[in-house]
Amino acid sequence: MSDVQKLIADTKQWLEQEKVWDDQIYCSKENKAVIASEAKQSVSTGQTASSGRHTSGNPPRNDGMKADALKTLYEKYKDCQRCPLGATRIKFVFGVGNPDSEVLFIGEGPGYEEDRRGAPFVGKAGLLLDKMIAAIGLSRQTNAYIANIVKCHAMANPQTPDARNNDRPPSPEEVEACSPILLQQIAIMKPRVIMTLGSPSTKMILHTKEGITGLRGKLVPFDVEYFYPASVLEEVALFEEEAGKLAESKAVKIDAETRQALGSTQVLPTYHPAALLRNPNLKPESWTDLKLLRDTLAKP
Repeated sequence: MSDVQKLIADTKQWLEQEKVWDDQIYCSKENKAVIASEAKQSVSTGQTASSGRHTSGNPPRNDGMKADALKTLYEKYKDCQRCPLGATRIKFVFGVGNPDSEVLFIGEGPGYEEDRRGAPFVGKAGLLLDKMIAAIGLSRQTNAYIANIVKCHAMANPQTPDARNNDRPPSPEEVEACSPILLQQIAIMKPRVIMTLGSPSTKMILHTKEGITGLRGKLVPFDVEYFYPASVLEEVALFEEEAGKLAESKAVKIDAETRQALGSTQVLPTYHPAALLRNPNLKPESWTDLKLLRDTLAKP
């Protein structure tokens, strides 16, 4: 590539990404009003309407089966007390979006705003996420689904729940206790691509200790056997007394069709929107990841 061609390519990349991260757009009152409206719709079931254009060219199915399954799952866990976070949360934050979407975005956990509205990514980072995915033809209202690895707000000081900047990463024990909910969401949705947002969700989904910097921007097969081990399920079936507990905490039972579908699911890690707000220098890499997601979904 000549110097002129490289300059043209770099300029094009800069113009594209600046459209995505324009501060005046993603922090606008109009966009905030849209997110607030979506949050109200999602509080009761963790879902929104499922209609609209799809990136792959094929509209998502809207037969209601996945929506019903997610609603049943929500009802089962909405009063969850499996870990200490259940005692300090304000609202259980299940998930929001179209259950028939081909892409599932997974973040870390609810923050101050999410804890009060009952929907994921509705604070400043959420406004940015919506702007980012809109740039590649996705929306939580039509063809994307958003969830977190834990469903309750992890606070640095639970004694001051009304304090701002009171967030902390969930502990490994909290992630383990909450993981069956997310794993069941994944099994119900059977997404083509899971985009993990930030280190905590990436480490959980890829079961690794490596940081996000070395993992982002790469498509990795979803490890079905690790999260839904057939051998464990066969083993616990022999012990009726412990089967329920072990199956729920260590493995989620899935049928052969679901196992086959999840076998083609790919994981694409990228930076958390909050990291982009703190460090704008990460914008070019994040935009590259979004374009890879767009191009992957566009394939048959």
